[in-house]
Amino acid sequence: MAAAAADAFLRARGRTLTAFRPDAEYQWKGPFYFIQGADPQFGLMKSWARGDTENGDDEWGEEIKLTEQAVQAINKLNPKPKFFVLCGDLVHGMPGQWLQALAALSCGCGTLSSVGFFVHREEEQETIQKGTRWKKNQEQDLKDVLKNTDQDIPLVFVSGNHDIGNTPTKEAIDDYCKNWGDDYFSFWVGGVFFLVLNSQLYCDSSKCPELRQAQDAWLDDQLAAAANQKCKHIIVFQHIPLFLSKPDEDNDYFNLDKSVRQEIMEKFHKAGITAVFSGHYHRNAGGSYKGLEMVVSSAIGCQLGQDTHGLRVVVVTEEKVVHRYYSLTELGSHGIDKELLDMLAKQK
Repeated sequence: MAAAAADAFLRARGRTLTAFRPDAEYQWKGPFYFIQGADPQFGLMKSWARGDTENGDDEWGEEIKLTEQAVQAINKLNPKPKFFVLCGDLVHGMPGQWLQALAALSCGCGTLSSVGFFVHREEEQETIQKGTRWKKNQEQDLKDVLKNTDQDIPLVFVSGNHDIGNTPTKEAIDDYCKNWGDDYFSFWVGGVFFLVLNSQLYCDSSKCPELRQAQDAWLDDQLAAAANQKCKHIIVFQHIPLFLSKPDEDNDYFNLDKSVRQEIMEKFHKAGITAVFSGHYHRNAGGSYKGLEMVVSSAIGCQLGQDTHGLRVVVVTEEKVVHRYYSLTELGSHGIDKELLDMLAKQK
């Protein structure tokens, strides 16, 4: 049982999702749906209330209860969703420079001072822990909640800036992959092609430019392969939105910089991508670019606007992708509304 629970978090391996066999999923089989969530971000609610988002994340009981509520709501759904995707910021604790520091120590490359930390050993130990001391506890508590998801509903994880750092390093990404599976990968479900991307590499890959280049080359290959398969839709999951409402909006903490945004939007448009689903904003938002829909979903955890803690139900039909955001209470109490269920019924 423990091994099975561990496997549930590591299904993204070899740049694919092992929960689905590609040869069994290339063909369209009729409408289906999946659940999208974002930003459980264990630890943010207290730190946001305190006004100390760097060091105030020492409690996350509220997020545990909300994520339990999300899992319970998903488990009650009938028919079952094909999968449950979490679009990043799984916990609030940041990897920071401590992974670089540990790497320097373990390989004998010097003391922590060689990577910008204090010289004295006791100070080194304190600095390793500062600001990141709760991350592993937060991750374990999140896993303890998510392992109760119905085993027939695969979990899909997307890396966010709090998972791999605002300026990710190879060490931080490797650590994420050991805990949650690959940081980017693709999979097929019922004739639809899904891509999970590491959007942090588009924000700041200055410490790992080769990883950005590798994802870019891989993405080009994946889009070419999808074109040959003539899939019904291509859907992208990433943490940071391309844009919040307008493709030409100004640069913001919550969107991708214009310097890369236009190139990515045009690539996605030319590839025929139907929609991009993201989180990061802790509010619902979205817009479109030449028929490409940008869907920004609010958080399971801390809300930064007027939305409720919730999940998005996404129905995929042969012609279109339809979605609706539900509060956790509404989805748990009433399930999916009749309009969406009727779309699914057409597969009978």
